[in-house]
Amino acid sequence: MSSPLVVVAKGGAEHKRWQYVQYLYLAAFVLLVPVVLQPFEIGKMNRALVLSVAILAVNLVVGFNGMLALGHSAFMGVGAFVTASLVQDENWDFWMALPVVVLVGFALGILVGLPALRVKGLYLALITIAQATVFPTLVNIDELGIAKRTGGPNGKGVSEEVIAPSYFEWLPGVDGARGGSAYRYWCIILILGITLMLVTNYIRSRPGRAVLAIRDNEAGAAVYGVNLPVVKTVNFAISAGLGSLAGLMWCLDKGFVAGQDFTFLLAVDLIIGLVIGGVGTLQGSLLGGLFVVWVNDLTKRISIPLGLYTLNGDGPLAKAIFGLILILFTFFAPGGIVSLAKSVQNKLIKVVPLRPDGTPAEDIDSFDPGMESTRAQSAMKLAIAGPVLLVIGWLLMNVNNLIVGCVAFGLRFSILVTAPVAMLVGSNELKALLAGNRPESIKGQASMARLLGGLGFLFVILYGLWLFITKYS
Repeated sequence: MSSPLVVVAKGGAEHKRWQYVQYLYLAAFVLLVPVVLQPFEIGKMNRALVLSVAILAVNLVVGFNGMLALGHSAFMGVGAFVTASLVQDENWDFWMALPVVVLVGFALGILVGLPALRVKGLYLALITIAQATVFPTLVNIDELGIAKRTGGPNGKGVSEEVIAPSYFEWLPGVDGARGGSAYRYWCIILILGITLMLVTNYIRSRPGRAVLAIRDNEAGAAVYGVNLPVVKTVNFAISAGLGSLAGLMWCLDKGFVAGQDFTFLLAVDLIIGLVIGGVGTLQGSLLGGLFVVWVNDLTKRISIPLGLYTLNGDGPLAKAIFGLILILFTFFAPGGIVSLAKSVQNKLIKVVPLRPDGTPAEDIDSFDPGMESTRAQSAMKLAIAGPVLLVIGWLLMNVNNLIVGCVAFGLRFSILVTAPVAMLVGSNELKALLAGNRPESIKGQASMARLLGGLGFLFVILYGLWLFITKYS
């Protein structure tokens, strides 16, 4: 498969159809989580989404601004403790505390950023490491009434229950055994969605472009009139505000905060999530949060016999499994999950960007193989591979082994990609045949690929609806 199966212009009709498929999958994922997962699993998903916001905050500084800052666990802690104090001691609501928490984080980011951003590289990393390391100790100080507000070494609980009001009981998963966890999930999804929208607009705005210019060429950005200290400080403050927002979400979900929750180990997890997800990408922040929580949990349940020793999640070398996964990612996906996904997507569907005048940057017709095309055969293989891998995955689910179960999970979900791609390629090949750009011999394969791909895509939709209806009703 040397050339892409489909080449589309960005913003074109075919590109929009492919985007609609992605949006459909995303919506299905969001809707199915609170009705399919168990309450404790929804709790893990909530934590993953909270860490996604924290990783996004780190991304603003590290990925989009090009600075090495490792202390955002402290900003998370500040947001969590301010939230707990306002809700528990002052009888505020979580939503009332939200703007205050973000503003406190923003102000703290300016105070920390003004002196810290005068240094670069590893020296900035050392300063932010010190910030993350000292924070758990600061919340235990008795002077100035800090320990009274934070609960000191014992932490601080929030007695207010986050339960759905009667007019929100229609939300999937809220009315039932999953009630509390599911409602907190929807609250976190709402905050996450608004945050992503605001950050996307910020990156595309003039201040956001200045941030990217500093990352790409600091001297060049200064020459073109970018005020480096102001842009860096404000961006760092926005990042700190997002970190504090993640702390509020943490408090909202757990109902309890303690200094040991926000140690330097959490800062390391945020950096791991950023690198594994994809530095400088919004999607990478989401994937990084999911990776840190779910893969960490997975490694605790893995058991690998090594002759005289069994490597398992309860043993002294448990972290070696997680470390091995990180090493494998370093070798096979150095750009993170987003980069790996884009490289795979480019093998299937290449999106040609547009020039400022709206024309494609590359001639789309130049990618058309013409009469020598083998796209119909490739589409046929994809259309057949999807159901076959689905059946194999279902059979492997009967094997009582965690690693085999993970492989089976991946095989079962491969049809999510193979079915729509086969349908799209088959349709395009039939159009090319009608235009006289394909030999008549490909008609049967293209038609079958379109049919099987369409049936596979329909099966995915119906199966998702069946899961939703049976679990939700």
